Amino acid sequence: MRAVKEFIAHLAIAMLLGMVVITILDGYNPLMAFLTSKATKVYIVVMCILGVTAAIMYIAESRRN
Repeated sequence: MRAVKEFIAHLAIAMLLGMVVITILDGYNPLMAFLTSKATKVYIVVMCILGVTAAIMYIAESRRN
């Protein structure tokens, strides 16, 4: 379980850093429409799922201890 939790946390960090890059690129060149594409919407949904999963795992662990 610990390995899964660490993997989700690392994946969430990597994806959030990717989102920062996409946001910056969209600010420099809004005509590329990074934040309106279907791929970006899927990316944001996956980040939300990872965040909720990490939070649930943290809460469950803190309640056990």
